[in-house]
Formats: sequence, C-alpha cells, structure tokens
Amino acid sequence: MKQRMLLWIVATRNSFVSLLPLTFLRVTLDLLVYFPNTFYQNFMTDWLGDNWKVPLAQISEATFSFFALALTAIISVQLVYRLNSSNATEGDMPTPLMVAISAAINFIIFISLLGYSPIDFSIEAMALAIILGVATAELVSWLTHKRLLDLLHLSVESDTAFYNAMRLTPTIVLVGVFFFLLAAFIAVLPDFPDVYNTITHGAQETGFGAWILSTLTVLVNQGLWFVGIHGGIAIESYQQGAFFINDVVAISTDWVTRSVYESFVLIGGSGATMGLVIAILVATRTGVQNKVAKISIIPSLFNINDILIYGLPLVLNPRYLIPFFAVPLLLMAMSLLAFQSGWVDVVNQSKVTWTTPPVLSAWLLTESWRGVALQLMSIIISTLLYLPFVRKAEVYRHQQEQLAFEEATNTIIHNGQTKLQIISRQDKVGMIARDLVYDLRQAIYRDELTVVYQPKHHRSGHIVGVEALVRWTHPRYGFVSPAMLVMLAEDSGDINKLGNWVFEQCCITKAKWNKEGHHALTMAINISPLQLNDNALPAFLTRCIQQYGLSTDEIELEITESSEISDSKQVEKILQEISDLGIHLAMDDFGMGYSSLLHMRRFTVNAIKIDGSITRDVLTNSTNADIIRTISALGKSQKVSVVAEYVETLEQREALVEMGCDIFQGYYHSPPLKPEDCSMYFLSHRIEGAH
Repeated sequence: MKQRMLLWIVATRNSFVSLLPLTFLRVTLDLLVYFPNTFYQNFMTDWLGDNWKVPLAQISEATFSFFALALTAIISVQLVYRLNSSNATEGDMPTPLMVAISAAINFIIFISLLGYSPIDFSIEAMALAIILGVATAELVSWLTHKRLLDLLHLSVESDTAFYNAMRLTPTIVLVGVFFFLLAAFIAVLPDFPDVYNTITHGAQETGFGAWILSTLTVLVNQGLWFVGIHGGIAIESYQQGAFFINDVVAISTDWVTRSVYESFVLIGGSGATMGLVIAILVATRTGVQNKVAKISIIPSLFNINDILIYGLPLVLNPRYLIPFFAVPLLLMAMSLLAFQSGWVDVVNQSKVTWTTPPVLSAWLLTESWRGVALQLMSIIISTLLYLPFVRKAEVYRHQQEQLAFEEATNTIIHNGQTKLQIISRQDKVGMIARDLVYDLRQAIYRDELTVVYQPKHHRSGHIVGVEALVRWTHPRYGFVSPAMLVMLAEDSGDINKLGNWVFEQCCITKAKWNKEGHHALTMAINISPLQLNDNALPAFLTRCIQQYGLSTDEIELEITESSEISDSKQVEKILQEISDLGIHLAMDDFGMGYSSLLHMRRFTVNAIKIDGSITRDVLTNSTNADIIRTISALGKSQKVSVVAEYVETLEQREALVEMGCDIFQGYYHSPPLKPEDCSMYFLSHRIEGAH
C-alpha cells in the first residue's frame, strides 16, 4: 500500500509539472495586469484603452476553468502509465487516452451534481481533481482485466483505435455510473462543519490569533507545495482571497494581512525561495541546481518559484524539507514581532500585489526604510539558512550524477551491442544520452576532444606506427568511455562529424612528426562502418592528406565493427575508392565482429587486428590460443599483417610471437601518449622504414 500511495503522489506531482505552461500563462497574465509601474500602467491604458485588462482577465479565468478538468485527466494518465508498467504481464492494459476521457467524464459528473463551479479552481476543486484522477485510473485498470466487461470480444485485427475504444467502453460506462451514484449520495449528505471558522475563532480567543493562524498558513501552504500541490490555491480559497488572513485591517493580535504575508514571509515565492536562489548561486558554479537557479532569478523577483518547486525540485525532496518549512516560519515570526511592536507599520496596501518585487513591495507597504531593512534582512537570513542545505544537496547531486552516468554508460554500451536506439529512450538513460550528444556536438565544434596515440611495435622490436584513440573528458561526468562516445555519435548521426574531426587532427599531428623525420611511421585511424555510407568520405580523406602534405600510404583506416558493415553497392564503391587512393585498410576487432571473414573477400585488407578479449587471456585459455593461431595462419596465407592488441606482459608477447602475430600494441610497450610525448618516445625507440 505504501508503494501504491507513492505512485499516487508521484503521478499528482508530475501532473502539476505537466500543467506548468498553464500556470505560467496565468502568472504572465497577472504580471501584465498588475505590473507595479505607473508609467507601464498608463502606457497600456493609452495604447489599448481603459478596458485593456478585461480580455487578459478573461483568458486567465479560462485557464482556471480548464485547469481542474485537465488536472483530473492528466493525473489519471500519469498513474495508468505507471500501473501499466507494473502490470505489463497481465494481458491487455487500458490505453491512457481512454482513461483520461473517463476521468474527465467523472469530473464533469461530480461538479454537476455537487454544484461546484468549473471556473473557480478552489482547494475543493483541486482535491476533487486529484481524487477522481487517481480513483479513475485505479478502477479502470482493475476492471479492464474482468472478462465479463469485454462484451464485444472484438478481434485484434480490428482498427487499433476502434478496438481500444470499444473494448473499454463498458468499463468507462460502469465507472461513470459508480461515480454518478457516489456524487448523488454525497449531494444529499448534510453540510460538513465549517472547520475554517472553528479554527479561526478558536485561535482568536487565545489572544495569539495572528501567531497561530499565520503559523497554520505557512504549514498548510508549505505542506501542500512540498507534495506537489499548489498551496497558493488553498490559501487563495478562503477569507477574501486568503487563508487565515484578512485584508480588512492592517495588523492586529488576531490577523496578519495577505499583503504582509506575501511581502515579508514568501519572499521569492513559497518557501521564501529568494534566499534559496541566492544560496545556490553562491554555493555552485555548474550543474542542474545552478542552471535552475539562474532560470529562476527573474521569476523570483516577482515571487514566482514554480521553476524551483518542480525543476530543482523542492517537491518531495528530503534535502530541502527542513529549510522549506523553517525559513518561512522564521520570517513570519520576525515580521510579526516587527509589526506588532510598532517598529514597522503598514501604511498603504492598495498598491501592492503578490507579484510586486522585494524592496519595492516593502517600501510601498510601509513607506519607511525600516520596512525595506526588514525585508533585506529576511532575504539575508533566508540565504544563510538555505546555504548549508544547498551544499549538502550539491554533494548528493554529484554522487547521484556519477552513479547515473555509470549506469547509463553500462546500459548504452550494452545497447550498443544489441543495436537498440539510445537517444530516443524516455528514461534517465535516454536523458543522459541526449545531454551527452548535445555536449559532444559542442565539444567537436570547440575542439574540446583530444586524440592520443598508442605505439605499435614489430615482432623484431622496432616501432612501425601508432593507433589514434579519441578521448573525451566531460566537464561534469569526467572521462567518457570511448566505446560509449562512438555509440552515441553513431546513434545520433554525428559519427561523420566525429570521424572527420579525428581524421583531420591525426593529419595535423602526422604532418608535425614528418617534419621531425618520422615519415616511416603509419598512422592508424579508426573509422565506423556508418562512415562508409558517406559518399563525400573519399574526397574528404584526399583533401586532408593533400592539405597537410602526407602520402596516402602513411594512413591506415581501421574499420571497427561497432555497427554492421553494409553490403550495399554504395559501400563497395566507397571502399574501392579509398583503396584506389592508396590508403591502407585494416579490420579491427577481428574474430568478434559480424562477418570479419566475409569482409576480407569484399575489399583489400592490409592488416587484421585480433580482438583484445582474445589476446588478453591467451596464456590461460587454450581456445583463445587456437583462435589466434588460426587467424595468424589466415594472415600469412593472405599476406596481411596480424596485429595483437592489449599486450601487457613479456610472457604474453612471447606467446603471441610463437603463435604467429606480427605487430604488437599494448601497455607492455607503451600506454597511449599525448602527441608531444610521442616525439620523445620515437627518439628513444628504433624506427625502420619497412615492416
């Protein structure tokens, strides 16, 4: 049951997030209508006439009339998606669209029988929307599995939309009848006691009405927001537009005005989050918290913090639970002490709305430097209180980000083997993949990738060339696996950009080495099979080689089987053009790919590189040793070099020599080196022209 309730809460929270466009539309309209600037107000009146606020108010009202109905439908959709996922093995599941229609019907039934106004989006309408959205999804999901309600027994060959609509119609009708009877029963019940007036009068009789009612206001507002429900609507539903607040009098022992509450307690929005925005900007320089805070700066100036509530998020975030409640409670206590002691007085409330920015609102309310000082002091205190929680949240964010990245890396590499698309996934892995793809494009454009070079040695000991290896250190995630880097580039269609960038960098480096006298060394560069679909590839290779004064026989393209090599005539043509240029071709990861042997028949191969997973265990795995001997024999018969990679010990190298391998690459000889370190390495090792 606990797990089920969590699903309900998450569905409700996500539904309010989904309706943020409506919320921001209403907020924007309120800002346009109430923007606290006399010049602006006069300009709008002169430009659009005296009634310019009327259509804006009508649009705002229309968003409210739609909000409750939309909330009901979206909650049911959010929940049924999750229920479908958890019950995926139980046969046909209800389609989210049909469940949304059912939820909307049930909402209309209730507001019609109970007499609620669809326009007045009150706390009652909000509660009704949540209850009906959750209940509809649960009931429809449960009844869908009842065979008795599948009255039509349609064939699955029917049109999909027609099949789903007719299959669920009996269920939707039955659920609608249930809610009709329930609403009719509730309609004849006696009215509930007026809890609001009971609490209000009880608090006033104690002589501490302002303290008790203001505390309750903060707790109700913050509590609802913390679970993702619009607390401002709950407050706005009572007592002349305020919950436990009365604007008839300025301040007393019994009441605190709505204007005082919004201007001195909710500075920046619910939770006094102006201080949170400043604390995040002080404590962080990068990351999602910093980005969300920057986006929230302007809205917070107008006491709008929906971005922080849902984007940071503050909703259901235990790391911000304490300050989210404690900060507004403290600011409320400070304000009450200041106003009830007479240190600050409310002079004018007519010019202040909830969107009036800090400092200006304090001045307009109090017309005194003391009011401004109180507000500024409140902002400073709220910032200091939020600061340690921001730092702890940032440490936690870094840890979770790294864990998510590691999980995404494993999933992406695994998916790369199964060829499932990554960036279209809608889960966390897909989000990280899309984030990485965006940053990869920027890194290519800004030359933020690096290329390192691992030397390759002949069996006689001399160095014959290097293999170029691309590396990417992400500013947030750190080192990105080269395998994942290639898979993301292939998946996103950026492999040609990445491959071209690497090839040109290698040509630049090889040209520098040639000037130092290292012409004899071969530069091996990896190329994805997907690049072989690019008709412009041969021309690009030719241009780079000529531009940097290289010879084609200095370049060797290692065709990796990260993707299957197409057997199309286009690929055959491109491979032939590359061979005709005089560029050497090598098969990488030989023995582990899709059809390595067949490729040797399709195009001229100068070298085959045995997959590292075979060479690694050659001393302990006799099967691997037999495979290597077979590949070496094939290489000799075809007069191509056999390259062994991941050579890490002398014993391993000697065994591979005995098995017939010609060229060796691995940490036994050298790790991958930076271009500038390669020059020193070349000088300390013998280079021969022939190999």
